[in-house]
Amino acid sequence: MTEQLRGGRPETAPAAAKFLGPPPGMAAPVPTATLRGGSSRARRETMRATVFRGVGDFGIQEVPRPRAGVGDAVIRVTLTTICGTDLHIVRGEYPVRPGLVIGHEPVGVIEELGPGVTGYEVGDRVLVGAITPCGQCHACLSGHLSQCGHGHGHQAIGGWRFGNTINGAQAEYLLVPHAQANLAKIPDELTDEQVVLLADIASTGFSGAESGGVRPGDAVVVFAQGPIGLCATVGARLMGAALVIGVDGDETRLAMSRRMGADVVLDHRAVDVAAEVQRLTGGGADVAIEALGTPATFEGALRSLRPAGTLSSLGVYSGKLGIPYDAIAAGLGDHRIVTTLCPGGKERMRRLLELVRRGRVDLTPLLTHRFPLDRIADAYALFGERRDGILKVAITP
Repeated sequence: MTEQLRGGRPETAPAAAKFLGPPPGMAAPVPTATLRGGSSRARRETMRATVFRGVGDFGIQEVPRPRAGVGDAVIRVTLTTICGTDLHIVRGEYPVRPGLVIGHEPVGVIEELGPGVTGYEVGDRVLVGAITPCGQCHACLSGHLSQCGHGHGHQAIGGWRFGNTINGAQAEYLLVPHAQANLAKIPDELTDEQVVLLADIASTGFSGAESGGVRPGDAVVVFAQGPIGLCATVGARLMGAALVIGVDGDETRLAMSRRMGADVVLDHRAVDVAAEVQRLTGGGADVAIEALGTPATFEGALRSLRPAGTLSSLGVYSGKLGIPYDAIAAGLGDHRIVTTLCPGGKERMRRLLELVRRGRVDLTPLLTHRFPLDRIADAYALFGERRDGILKVAITP
């Protein structure tokens, strides 16, 4: 485990006289951010970051270091990782603008606090979710934080900003918008490695079980045992499932599925998964969680359900999805299909941190590899090709 770096606290300023306003003709002073003091880091104007330049073209370059505005914070990133969505971006399968810093799973130390952010200090260790809701729009106030409308109504996947619409986490520093709603303090006893996967894959995977309405005693099948599917397997257990079935075609991932709590694992290369699930459950799973995003896994999940069962979809799809009429009893089988984007915000992160702190969840086995930021291109290659049993890679700036 890496040694945790704690920043020094800013010196306490002497008490100031009450401000009664500027003299006539002079503008009022503009509120300024609280900066980390006493180090050369605070004076740097640039930082190293992973920049998307075009399809198949990305790498480390020097970019301007962010500064905190009103309501913002800047964190010094101490650990991050690579997500399958980042692969979609660099391969051109999900469009973002050239010049964007990518990545959305940050752990770090507060370096700068903008005006209006209270309850935090420079030097606090924090976890920031991949989804950063504003906390004020109709979507957020209705509980749909991932569909944040940026202060207004709703916007589809509007809560996902890092590495999508604003600069992301695969960098030395990260600007966190709406910091009051998104900074979750990390308990001192937890390491960066214990919490970094909470930002996205744990929150996403657990939400597959939550959105699917898993109840104590349910039978749950999880299609695909990649990082998110493995977290969905853990989530089904946390929600009280009596039988959890993990499905994949990779022996390493099937072994990890058992380690993370699956009762039965099925290799889709060797068995008819839907038929086997029907046999194991006596008529079909109560909940099927689809965690890959392909038409084949989506259809397999549907065919594995009992009548009135729920398909909880976490996959990112492209093109069209077909629904065979016989898989849903010609539309009369009372099946339910629900989709979910990773829940975010500091309260979500706080709850996930508590699961780790109380020993209910340990995701460190999923961190199979480690690279420094300067070698992130090598990490992407290994991750994208699924070599050497890789699941998740820790990136240290």
